[in-house]
Amino acid sequence: MGRLIGDGLYYTIVDIVVAPEFQGKGIGTSIVNHIMNYIGENIPKGGRVSVQLISEKGKEPFYEKLGFETIPNDNCGSGMNKIINNN
Repeated sequence: MGRLIGDGLYYTIVDIVVAPEFQGKGIGTSIVNHIMNYIGENIPKGGRVSVQLISEKGKEPFYEKLGFETIPNDNCGSGMNKIINNN
């Protein structure tokens, strides 16, 4: 499964989940490509969008293979995250 949140200008891929026994069979790649095709089909003419995600530790090469760049890079600052617990 995959989950995308966005407003038409900025998108965040929140979850890409493939059961361990099915990983390495192209399912995750297919899910991400489906999401990216959806985004691409909905970009206004002359527009641009930004797609972000936070990779699970060690899964960065999977996303890099699909064209995502580790941040920071020349165009972006550091990825940031804050977890709030209600314990």
